[in-house]
Amino acid sequence: MNKNMKKLIKSTEAITDFRRPWGNLLHKLSDILVVAFCAIICGAKTYEDLEVFGNAKKEWLSLYLTLKNGIPNADTFERIFEMLDPAVVAKKMRRILQTNEVAGKIIAFDGKTMRGSKTEDNRAFHVLSAFLTDDQIVLGEITCDEKSNEITVIPELLDTINVEKSIITIDAMGTQTKIAEKIIAQQADYCLALKGNQSNIHDDVRLYFETETVELTTKTFEKGHGRIEKREYFLETEIDWLYGRERWVGLRAIGAVKSTVEIKGKRTEETRYFLTSVTNIKDFARAVREHWGIENKLHWHLDVTFGEDSSKIRNKNAAQMWNFMRKLALEHLKKQTFGGFSLKSLQKLAGWDSSFLERIVFAG
Repeated sequence: MNKNMKKLIKSTEAITDFRRPWGNLLHKLSDILVVAFCAIICGAKTYEDLEVFGNAKKEWLSLYLTLKNGIPNADTFERIFEMLDPAVVAKKMRRILQTNEVAGKIIAFDGKTMRGSKTEDNRAFHVLSAFLTDDQIVLGEITCDEKSNEITVIPELLDTINVEKSIITIDAMGTQTKIAEKIIAQQADYCLALKGNQSNIHDDVRLYFETETVELTTKTFEKGHGRIEKREYFLETEIDWLYGRERWVGLRAIGAVKSTVEIKGKRTEETRYFLTSVTNIKDFARAVREHWGIENKLHWHLDVTFGEDSSKIRNKNAAQMWNFMRKLALEHLKKQTFGGFSLKSLQKLAGWDSSFLERIVFAG
């Protein structure tokens, strides 16, 4: 058996099965989770999809799994997803592609609302993820009731992952003194977006870049699909004058990014401001640029490739399980290149061709 398939099965076998041992357990927990994972790689979106996929691929799955009582039905998949602790499952199964090499890399923290999980009585679930932009893998996630609660769960997520010597990027919601202090305590650097929620220091930083000449600068240009974008990066490390700087542990510089975008002859300009512990202009520019990778390389695919926003799963445990499984499936899919096909096309190919599905599942 392929070593990465062994690793996948072993990771699921390490998850505690809370079902009553004296009950009539027809299916091994590890079998249930591996079938679900393979199905989600191929685009499964519902519990019924998991059952249909399992029966369609039963012969192939039997090469690796016990399946002594055949394929679980949709109700069984649903019960398991609602019963398990998503954080534990993620910790175990994430070992397949796990890395501890984060030094010098960017870890972007950002949240995504699972819009389909909203009901008349409850808000939609909001999932905060820590995304290693260089490797395009998720290091961890935590669910909260709404975006405003990100402030309280960012420190919790920081406690669950290794961030030493990395650069943490967070949007303006997470630009808080206690969060900066937490990041520095964990021996990482930060690049925090600055907006109106920190109005006094934001206004001072904005005024400085509007009126002073800055020596540390760099530029980038991007052109394609009728769009031209120029970004100018500015970094100032001489900040003894900045009122309130002592409240921000590790603060060593302020930054600005001026973006000029031209589409079909129409030009727009925007300038964003940052508090940061990095002093190298190239590191600052890379941190700002790569932060948005979590939007177009993770969140966009969760919605467009995996249909997360249209999912009507409202149980919190189950919604988190599906969210994690989609992310892991995405990471495996991204390790494949096949004729320049889109990820959606690769999903279809995996469903049609078991040998290609093996390539994806065996990715390591």
